[in-house]
Amino acid sequence: MTIGDVLRECLEKSSMQGRLDEVRACDAFPLVVGTHIASMCSRPYVRKGVMTIGTSNASLRSELNMSRGRIVKGINEILGKDVVKEIQFR
Repeated sequence: MTIGDVLRECLEKSSMQGRLDEVRACDAFPLVVGTHIASMCSRPYVRKGVMTIGTSNASLRSELNMSRGRIVKGINEILGKDVVKEIQFR
């Protein structure tokens, strides 16, 4: 058994795994939308399956809202599990 295996087992037994998945989902956002689009948004955060992302650009917010399903699917594919269920743009 490696140290990585031990850490993984500890995370799975604790409630930290869910929070770690949420942090990874936030890190995946720029990979899905691109770094340029992500730079025009605030850092996303996830709580209880809902990712919230802020942007002051109304037209960008509208475009992102129309692409919500694709973004959720892309993030969850990167993570290999359904972490994000919904996205809110503010």
